[in-house]
Amino acid sequence: MHMISIEIEHIKSFMAGFLTGDVCDQFMLCEGRLSMGTMYEFDGKMLKDFYDTDEWEILKEYPYIPWKMEKQRIFSLIKGKKTPLSFQFVLMLNPKRMEAFLLKYNISDRPQQIGGLFLNIYFDRKYLKCTTGVSRNTFVPDKTLETAWDEEMTLFLKGR
Repeated sequence: MHMISIEIEHIKSFMAGFLTGDVCDQFMLCEGRLSMGTMYEFDGKMLKDFYDTDEWEILKEYPYIPWKMEKQRIFSLIKGKKTPLSFQFVLMLNPKRMEAFLLKYNISDRPQQIGGLFLNIYFDRKYLKCTTGVSRNTFVPDKTLETAWDEEMTLFLKGR
């Protein structure tokens, strides 16, 4: 597996942008885990029955809930005087953004060949780290996509 790990130096400013700003609004929440006084687990799969017909018409194209729709709920769990013991969120780039990313890096893969481009965010009371990940629908020996995603996320996280 090809991935990089980036430690976030300015935890408070990153978390403010992550939970209340638009830092990760181009992502969807695949899954998450939050450890505080109790453990919370999040499954980002969309549940059709929760939404009315008009809402579902808009949301049905997403495999997971857009982060911008879920971050406020998660923020309400995290905010307070005590820092969480740990958390992990697995975010996937919104498929609508995939084509622009592929064009930017001149990558010939078709979006259908890619299972997802991921950003994993881990916090363990002292350290906040992000790792990258790429899921492909078929095996490909060429790692151009993975290298480009690592570069994109390095630039995205720089200074955060």
